[in-house]
Amino acid sequence: MTNLTTLIRGEFSRLNKYGLFKANLVILLVWIFLVWFMESEALLRFIPLIFLMDSVMMTILLVGATLFYEKKEHTINSLMVTPVTENEYLMSKIITNVLNSLLTVFIISLAVYLLKGVTYKYWLVIPAVTLVSVVHTLIGIRLSYSAKDFTSLLINYMAYVFIFFLPSLFAQLNLVDQAVARFFILLPPEASGLLITSGFTVTEPWKIVFSSLYLALLSILLFRFVVKPQFIAYVMKETGV
Repeated sequence: MTNLTTLIRGEFSRLNKYGLFKANLVILLVWIFLVWFMESEALLRFIPLIFLMDSVMMTILLVGATLFYEKKEHTINSLMVTPVTENEYLMSKIITNVLNSLLTVFIISLAVYLLKGVTYKYWLVIPAVTLVSVVHTLIGIRLSYSAKDFTSLLINYMAYVFIFFLPSLFAQLNLVDQAVARFFILLPPEASGLLITSGFTVTEPWKIVFSSLYLALLSILLFRFVVKPQFIAYVMKETGV
């Protein structure tokens, strides 16, 4: 537990050191500025998008950026000679990104309440954002494994967006037959968006349950069979062993 706490502090320190935390706060200020000009009904459609983008896109980019800076600092080399386990290292990444996403939820929720008096189902939004952040932290780590540098990470990121985000967008624009679009709930971003949106609109209970179980199972499978098994290979590659 002590190792995990130390690693999480190190993660936030690194986010602050390289300006990633400040960049995230600047983006939050932009969202709050936009919120100022919106009516309540529009906000209830816009806020889920903010939370989705933060817990999906920003999470992938932040975990990728921290891994990139760790390469530059040779942090992985140092970890190899410490009592830190791979589980603790990976969990520190997950917890840091979850806390970062929940900070976004807290700041945006406070802002829209103070500025517009808008509230929503926080008891659904908080666990939804938590689960979505966990899944996409793991996806971000996996994308980083196969990236030689930050540019290649961005390419992997864009490929993920193209493959998993665009189908849902096409469905919303009625460019995809609904018989096909109903299966898009199996795409992580679609399930994530549905789960987060359930805190703002009436959503069929089965969709909430299915999305929750699906993302939870996906998290377990990614961690157990993808991210953790490939971690040692990633470390060996970065240390030149």
